[in-house]
Amino acid sequence: MQILPIAASALNAASSGAAVRANNIANVQTPDFKAANPVSGSIPNGGGVAVMVQSTDQPVDLAREIIGLRIALHEYKAAAKLIETG
Repeated sequence: MQILPIAASALNAASSGAAVRANNIANVQTPDFKAANPVSGSIPNGGGVAVMVQSTDQPVDLAREIIGLRIALHEYKAAAKLIETG
């Protein structure tokens, strides 16, 4: 199993999750906008991490989005550290 491709996919997943959260925040005052949720999961056979975007019928919850951004930040830092240490 190669660590660097898995860590790179984790960086991409964290970035994608943050982008979904940022889009929700940017549209908080858009009429009829419904929040999306980033859902991460593993890729089979050691392929890394992927993010799917799940539609909801819920309005944007700013507290949830801020927490989600903080989580994405920590995920990104952890993946970057893995790349740094190899």
